[in-house]
Amino acid sequence: NFQEQGEKMFRGPIYDLFGFIQGKDSFEMVVISFFSVLVIIMVLNPIHECAHALTAKLLGDDTAESRGRVTLNPFAHIDPTGAVLMFLCRFGWANPVPVDLRKCRKVSIRTANILVSLAGPFSNIIMSLIIIIIIKILWLTLPDSTTMGYVTTALYLTARISLNLAVFNLIPIPPLDGYHVLSTFMSPKAMAFVERNAHIIRWVMLFLLVGGIIGVPLSYASEGLYFLLDKMTFFLG
Repeated sequence: NFQEQGEKMFRGPIYDLFGFIQGKDSFEMVVISFFSVLVIIMVLNPIHECAHALTAKLLGDDTAESRGRVTLNPFAHIDPTGAVLMFLCRFGWANPVPVDLRKCRKVSIRTANILVSLAGPFSNIIMSLIIIIIIKILWLTLPDSTTMGYVTTALYLTARISLNLAVFNLIPIPPLDGYHVLSTFMSPKAMAFVERNAHIIRWVMLFLLVGGIIGVPLSYASEGLYFLLDKMTFFLG
């Protein structure tokens, strides 16, 4: 059910390792879990941050480019704390891309803020779509086998984590992308209140996420996105 799924989807490889030690999980699933998180950290998170940087560049802001952030090199984007959290609870963050919205002169500052903020989560959704297509092509072209099962399970988990990150990043709390979108429509007084209490808000969110409390609603949203992407690739079976 969604409650069990919500709790499990936000428990990372380290939890899975303890589950293996306790005899609850197989060693193969632990390896798959670690592999999926590594793919997120080394491939999908860099794509997410590069999407922010590239969008800003296209709108006229070269701040991120001047700091070497328009790149897929994972070491230009890794944040140590965010990477550790990925292994703990399959959510985390990379080093935020610096953006100077005043330089985005091709559109209004409000529009630039929305476009740059949404570029990251949108890249996660696109990458999940690509992974789903790869999974279906593999099932159509290669014979069923134990190895195929492991490969497609790893790809499926990677796609789901990517969608989880897209949904998580759209939560409207600082410093997540959803907050930057929401801040476009907030009054200066409301923004000042939120940012003044941002530290407390982040710790409360971290507690709720690690405790599995908000995993259920996030899983509903992630499952809905996966359902839509699966239907978009109906032509592959």
